[in-house]
Amino acid sequence: MTMTDREALAGLRVLVAVAKADGVVKNEEKEAIGAALEGRSETVESILETAFDLDKELAAITNQQAREQTYRSAYALANADGECSDEERRLLEKIRNGLSLDAKQSSIMDRVLKETKETVMASAIKKVDDPAKRSKEIREDTWKYSVLSAVLGAFPVPGLAIATDLAVVALQGKLVRDIGQYYGHTMDKQAVTTLLAGLGVGTAARIAVTNLIKFVPGWGSAVGGASSFASTFALGKIIEKYFERGGKDDIATLKSEFKAAEKEGKKEFEANKAEIAAKKDATKAELDKLNTSLEKGEISQADYEKRAAALA
Repeated sequence: MTMTDREALAGLRVLVAVAKADGVVKNEEKEAIGAALEGRSETVESILETAFDLDKELAAITNQQAREQTYRSAYALANADGECSDEERRLLEKIRNGLSLDAKQSSIMDRVLKETKETVMASAIKKVDDPAKRSKEIREDTWKYSVLSAVLGAFPVPGLAIATDLAVVALQGKLVRDIGQYYGHTMDKQAVTTLLAGLGVGTAARIAVTNLIKFVPGWGSAVGGASSFASTFALGKIIEKYFERGGKDDIATLKSEFKAAEKEGKKEFEANKAEIAAKKDATKAELDKLNTSLEKGEISQADYEKRAAALA
């Protein structure tokens, strides 16, 4: 399945409508849309400030799977904080009806998002006291997780494609937890989630936007793959520094360093596209199988994330 540029832009406007439903567009929502539009003529301001007819935008999305992607992205964004307001609930109903989708779409997303919140990927990493060996292990883990994140972020898997974006977040959380354990520190799920959110990584807005546009040839794979690789790469770099300095940096310091490391990550992505493409080819069959099993309810999102992580 592919999504046209027109359908993707219509989908972005649908997400804007969801973002505005509670009366304010959050910074992370602006940043996610901005990242998706990087290199294009459209701007965040033009998408956010230009008035549009929601019914017409919904009508412009004609491909059935594109409709499902749009609704699932909107649903994820509306349920970002674990609750859906009455305004957001009414808007989701309007979107679902406008896209001619049945109520099954809501129940599928309910299940997947609930399972995601309950998932914690265990870490078997042991403390490493030797600085050189520890740094080598962290670099190797960061690289393999970055490559797999690029594959998951860009992969237009048929079916419940948002699962791959959620798996990227789980993988990034595992990387943070693993690096901590190399230094002898154990981080619980809440600590990892708070850290990722503070850095603007793993937000519902990023997940929603990436899930929506990854089916647009060229545009989607470039944004999803590069963004997922760069953010995972940057995480590995700054979390190692964070623990090396005793784990006392404030979030503002980390965010500044993260932005710089993310730029480096994008350059690494461009320089290693062949390796990433080879990994994508090697994992395609297994990811297709996992997505089908998840959508049928044969495995949980937790199982999906653990099996996807094993592909690293």
